[in-house]
Formats: sequence, C-alpha cells, structure tokens
Amino acid sequence: MRLADAPPPGWYPDPESRGRLRWWEGSDWTEARRPPPVGFEVGRPTRVPAPPQVPAVPGEEVDEVVRRRGRGPDAEEIVAHVRRAAREEVDRAADIFSRRARDAIGRTHSVARELLDTVFRWIRFVVVAAAVVVIVWFVLQFLAQAAFLEWLGDRFDGLFE
Repeated sequence: MRLADAPPPGWYPDPESRGRLRWWEGSDWTEARRPPPVGFEVGRPTRVPAPPQVPAVPGEEVDEVVRRRGRGPDAEEIVAHVRRAAREEVDRAADIFSRRARDAIGRTHSVARELLDTVFRWIRFVVVAAAVVVIVWFVLQFLAQAAFLEWLGDRFDGLFE
C-alpha cells in the first residue's frame, strides 16, 4: 500500500486482536490499544490525540524521562493539546447537559400544567353541578311548599263551607 493511500491517523479495529481498537499513526500501527466505544461514546467525535511514545520507566516520573530524552517541548505541546481537547469535551458535555436539562424542565412544566388544568376543570365541574343541585332543590322546595299550602288552604276552605 502506498503512504498516500493510507487512512488518516485514528483508532481502528486492531488487526491482531478482535474486540479492541489500536492507534494508527498514518503510516504504521502503534502499541496503544483500547476497548471499543460503549453506547454513550458511539456518537462522539473522536479527537483523541496520538498517545505519547514515551514509555514510563519503573520508578521514574514520566516528566523526568521526557526531559532526559530531550523531548521537553514536544511533551509540553502534547500536554497543551490534551488540555485543549479535555476543555472542548467538558464544554461540549456541559452544553449537552444544559440542553437536556432545559428540555426536561420544559416537559415537566407542560406535564404539571396539564395536570393542574385537568384538576381545575374537574373542580369547576363539581362546583357548577353542586350549584345546579342546590338551585333545583330550592325551586322544588318552593314549589312543594306552594302546592302543600294551596292544598292545605283548600282543605280549610272545605271545612268551613
């Protein structure tokens, strides 16, 4: 394969081990490996920088190994790049979280509004129905009293005639 036809640097399926990803630096495989992405990582853009090629020596700090090999500026650039990438990811995650929180609050407000509207509708219905029942009861009482008094008056008139 020609170098011009090679895929760009990135994480690709490891040709030696199924179920893992391996970093392709554009011309050859590196020793950096990782598990495949899980559900929440699948849609994420992969802006992962190539892992530093400085192996840690047991008992020494990585910064000392970098300084000893004379790769200080490269390491500082890598650290700056990692910090920028981490800040971008934090900002992106905060934006996604804020958007989802606003959506959830909006849905909660609409559900609460629907529930309150339903409760107030039933309360109005009960109040109107109770008012109608009370009015009908008073009207019937009045009519019943009037009919009773008329009947009673007719009976008294019949007694004294």
